[in-house]
Order: sequence, then structure tokens, then C-alpha cells
Amino acid sequence: MIITYSSMKGGVGKTTNAILTATNLAERGFKVLFFDLDTNNSGTMYFTQGIDGIADTIETHNVFESLSHNDIGRYSIPSRIENIDIVPSHLNIFKLRGIGYNELQKTLKGYEEKYDYVVIDTAPTYDNLVINALLASDIILTPLKFSSFDFTTAKFLQKQLYDDAPGQVEKWYLLYSDFQQKFANFENAPQTQFIKYFEQNFTNILPIYIPRTDAASKYTQMDMHLSTVTKSSTSARNLAIEINKLVNMLTGEEMDDETKFAERF
Repeated sequence: MIITYSSMKGGVGKTTNAILTATNLAERGFKVLFFDLDTNNSGTMYFTQGIDGIADTIETHNVFESLSHNDIGRYSIPSRIENIDIVPSHLNIFKLRGIGYNELQKTLKGYEEKYDYVVIDTAPTYDNLVINALLASDIILTPLKFSSFDFTTAKFLQKQLYDDAPGQVEKWYLLYSDFQQKFANFENAPQTQFIKYFEQNFTNILPIYIPRTDAASKYTQMDMHLSTVTKSSTSARNLAIEINKLVNMLTGEEMDDETKFAERF
């Protein structure tokens, strides 16, 4: 399965959720390829930090080389996380902005021989590289924050999917990001009003509520593990639970007891 995180708005948790999805899958024993199309490079930094000589390695093993040669085998590298390989981001990818729409599909052809899942992180924009990712995907995920700009960019992406990749529209889902449980029961809270507005206009919103918590940045920047059974942080526990719910949907695994899997990931 190829899972793409795509949003035209930055700061919605796209890369963080992509990292959490990939590491959750890997913790379950799946082989994962993280394909980093985001020039912001956060995913690459997370998965490669501390690897000896990584700066030199990325100069020859990266998304630009992979897409230029339609090859993942020669241009992916083992990450520091067990079960995860990565095709690192590189600024040379800007040279490929006129790339044909199907080059990523050609590049990932036959990925199932080595990987169970491919997780693609895209830049917060809409260009040929993003279209490549959308067309290659089995599922497309767009995190939403609670703002009018999130609504506008989601509607734009919806229109572009209908125009450029109509066969992918049914594979596109939204999920709530930066959710604050303390406002959930307040009818007049802005968060509640935005949820109503989103759900009046979109039918493809998953029942996933990624909480507002610094646990996500601590995970991706300081390697603090998450736990569904932690007692020290309710928001960190909720983050682990919601990511588990999302990955359960992706894998088809039924984990009724949330402590069965990913007590740490």
C-alpha cells in the first residue's frame, strides 16, 4: 500500500503524522519505505540523524536520483529505525518540477517485493511532484486544522483531484489535526463550529482526532516514545491511541484492546 500525506497548507502536522504512521507500521513488523518529497527535509532528518557520513550519502541517494532513474533499490538507504528504509529529500528535486505525472509510479513499480508499505511525505504545495504522489497512491491523507484557510485549501485540493486525478478522489481522506478535547463539548467553541462546517462540505473525513500536544514534536525531534498506557501525559497517550486507530484502518487490523499493540512506538 502506498500512503501519501498531502496538504497545500504547511504546519498542519503532515510530516509528523507521516513519521508516526511509518514508525507505527514498522513497530508492527511491516517493512516500510519512507519517500520524502518534502524539501523541508524534516522526515529525512528524523530518520537519518546520527548515521555516520549521512550528508555525503544523501548527495548520491535521494529523491532526485531515484525519480531521475526510476529506481528505488539503488537510491534508498536504511534509516536508523528498524524496518524502515528512506529515499531522502534533496533540493535538486526542484529541477524535476516539470516531471511527467507518472514517473513516481514507474519508480515505485514492484515495491511490494521488498516493502509492505510506502509512506510519501509531500511539500505543502500543488505541482507536478505532488501530482505524481497523488497518482501513485492507494490512499491520500490530508490533515486539517481548524481554520478557514484549511477549508479553502482542502476544497482546492478536491477540485484539483477531480481535474487531474479523478480516479484518486475516492482514495482521498481528511483527518482532524490539532484537536483540543477540552472544547469538544462546547457548542459555540470555534473548533466545534469548524468541525460542523467541514462536515457539511466533505463526506470523506476520518474519525481520527490528532490531539494538540507537544508530544508529537518531542517524538520527532527528541525521540521521546509514545505509549497508549502512559500515565504521565494524557495528550501523549491520546496521540498514540489516535495514530493506532489510523494505522488499524490502513492495515485492517482490529485492535480492540488499545494496549495490545504499540505500548511503545
